[in-house]
Amino acid sequence: MEQMETPSLNIDLYAPQMLADPWATLARIREAGPLVWNEQGYWMTAHDRLCRQILTQPDRLGQEGLIASLFGEEAFISIDDRGLHNGLRDVWVATFGQKGVESLAPFVRQVIHDMLDQALATLGADGQVDLVRTLCRPLPAHVIARMMGVAPDMIPMIIAWSDRMAEATSGGFPIDYTSDPAWLASEQAKAELADYIRAQIRFRRAAPGEDLISAMIHSDMARTLSDEAMMVNIRQLLFAGNETTSNWLGHIVMTFAERPGLRETLLRDPGLVPAAMEEIMRWQGVTQVLPRGVGGQGAEIAGVNLPPGAEVILLIGAAGRDPARWEQPDDLDIYREAKPHLAFGFGLHSCLGATLARMEARKVATALLGKLPHFQLAGPVAFGNFSLRGPSSVVVTR
Repeated sequence: MEQMETPSLNIDLYAPQMLADPWATLARIREAGPLVWNEQGYWMTAHDRLCRQILTQPDRLGQEGLIASLFGEEAFISIDDRGLHNGLRDVWVATFGQKGVESLAPFVRQVIHDMLDQALATLGADGQVDLVRTLCRPLPAHVIARMMGVAPDMIPMIIAWSDRMAEATSGGFPIDYTSDPAWLASEQAKAELADYIRAQIRFRRAAPGEDLISAMIHSDMARTLSDEAMMVNIRQLLFAGNETTSNWLGHIVMTFAERPGLRETLLRDPGLVPAAMEEIMRWQGVTQVLPRGVGGQGAEIAGVNLPPGAEVILLIGAAGRDPARWEQPDDLDIYREAKPHLAFGFGLHSCLGATLARMEARKVATALLGKLPHFQLAGPVAFGNFSLRGPSSVVVTR
């Protein structure tokens, strides 16, 4: 078998010890070779170059398997046909472009300041505050909710549904879709969110507004789509618009807390904030696991012939520390040469919301430096699911 001719390791990516500090294990995978067979039942690569090669071949290594199962086969994140994928994506692309994002900046800035004021009040009263719970987690949900016309009182429910969806892979990979508790809980959350979105589709069809749900329903693309196809695309956007960004914000807060020298540098030179945000994303990552399924014609990857149906896990976070691309990749260096990382995807499935996420990250960093320039961790940082790795709690004190 092919896997006997290539490096083979037995690594549980979802073991608890992978959450706080996965980097030595990920380096071991990368050092084993460009393509490694995991005895857990799938192939994996931690090499930046090979990840990029795979991401440019959606016709041979596409979204079959986990991605399609999680988001729905008709969601644009699951579609590898370039014309159909881009047609769905283009319904919203202008809103997520530079001009659209700039128009949101005043709202985002105000929400951040309101949330930080509340966090500071809690800090003053209790001596400590969890900045993930009070800022990082709710902020992106408030932003995407406003963009989609979701009522503010629904935001806690949207967050709960999204978090349960994000936990779909927390039981490990490959997934037993019939019995894995985390997967089944995710499916229930998806069903509940789907019911909410279907009701919104019916309402916006009769009373359209200036929001992303209305944009989909009344687009030219909508004439070719079923209500179910519109629902899965809207559901995907709601999920993606808040889950990954909140994890990035958590990494920013954690890194600021652990590295007061970085905060001092940024206070002296605020112009370094964008570079610092990109470096934190490269250095810690959010999307650690990105699955790809081998299509019906099979595929040759790094000299290995993979059969149809084989699954390849792209270890995106590990690729962000590939020494073949970055010097001293385990160091946080905001002055390093700027190079694109893979945290926002590559090729056809690049992140639609990257510009928005970057704006939110810069605004959060700037507000923290202005309102809470000196803080420290009150205890260990807790982390969530490895696939979308981010702090689930960052409790700080002055």
